[in-house]
Amino acid sequence: MKTTALAAVLALSAGAHALANDDSAAAGADAAKSDMKFVLAGGYAHFFATDFDTGGGDVSVDRGFGSFSMRSQSSEQYAWDLGFQWEGSWYGFGDGSALAAAAGGKPWGAVQSVSVSPGATFVLDPRWRLTTRLILDVAGENDASADDSLSFGGVVAATYSFSQELTLGAGVLAITRIEDDALVVPQVIVDWRPCKEFRLSNFAGPEAYPGGAGLEGIWVMGDEYELALGARYTYRRFRLDDTGAAQRANGVGTDEGMPLWIRATHRAKCGARLDLVAGMQLAGEMSIDDSAGNELASVDVEPAPFIGAFFSWRY
Repeated sequence: MKTTALAAVLALSAGAHALANDDSAAAGADAAKSDMKFVLAGGYAHFFATDFDTGGGDVSVDRGFGSFSMRSQSSEQYAWDLGFQWEGSWYGFGDGSALAAAAGGKPWGAVQSVSVSPGATFVLDPRWRLTTRLILDVAGENDASADDSLSFGGVVAATYSFSQELTLGAGVLAITRIEDDALVVPQVIVDWRPCKEFRLSNFAGPEAYPGGAGLEGIWVMGDEYELALGARYTYRRFRLDDTGAAQRANGVGTDEGMPLWIRATHRAKCGARLDLVAGMQLAGEMSIDDSAGNELASVDVEPAPFIGAFFSWRY
């Protein structure tokens, strides 16, 4: 599995939980709008070159993000949504790494991921909500077989609103992985606003930037500006193409880590939003498997600084 990162799937689910609260807060304004909401978003992030812990070599990554979602207005019983996500990752590997030796050359190059995720949120009573979501994800190098790059699964989660300022919840994500056992991840949902200027949440980040698997502390500086400090775990697993040495042909790559970031956000009154992100990815690890999922090599990645910019438009 390579989601638009795993976090992106969780972010979509968390966003469905946020929908009910956001709709309640903006009920008066929404009454005059269409019964459908659309969000178009994109972004770019650059991870600067960093060394592997052992075996020599280094790696840099450029990532592009895109998403489009449609959501119904929340009724007394339910709301539905449908999301489309894309992520492209362009890896630059230096010579001499253990990954390159195991692959008989460059481990992998450009990797693309496309995900479709329909979901629904059900209103059980004024405080309880249940969210369900299906996930279909295709992730691999540009020339990899789509059939062999497919993962599928779903999310089930429940939230309880103690007040307009505090919503907590829990759930589970289960999804198949390419040439590996299914992945099962508990999900914790937090949206806490102890005062007007501060918010603790795991679904307040940029629309196209996967952030649902983490948590942000947010300083709200009015309606238009905010600063946030956040962290999350990311996991990407993807199919390789059939080029190169025999041992890596149709194999599997894995890229995981824990980015920490600072986010600066501006929200325009027209529904547009701009986010600038800078941070450091820690606990990085990359591995390469053969076509049957047997590991050929695994390396730890030194901390990597990164920067990014994201834009979204709600209409």
